[in-house]
Amino acid sequence: DLVLDTTGEPVPLLPELEVVLFRVAQEALVNVGKHAGAGRVGLTLSYMDDMVVLDVRDDGRGFVPQDVVTTGESGYGLAAMGQRVRRVSGAFTVESAPGEGTALCASVPAMPAEVRS
Repeated sequence: DLVLDTTGEPVPLLPELEVVLFRVAQEALVNVGKHAGAGRVGLTLSYMDDMVVLDVRDDGRGFVPQDVVTTGESGYGLAAMGQRVRRVSGAFTVESAPGEGTALCASVPAMPAEVRS
């Protein structure tokens, strides 16, 4: 099951911010499909006054985030997501434990797209 939710009043963001959130969501869902063995994934996009927050949570097998190795073909997804978010002055966290699923949170500044008339 994939559950999508939006809270707050959606506003168009600067394209760079929208791309960052899209890519993080995309990579997070790919990771869930490849590694989590999850039965349920929840994706929530929350619009607040000064930030937009993307939460991705799954009920999969979980892991120890500090143990992720970025060598060979794996482990780069989390590092790349964090770098993308920090490049736009955002914050990125991953919480997980074996057998307890994973919660990923990316927040970016709520900088609206310029409206042209």
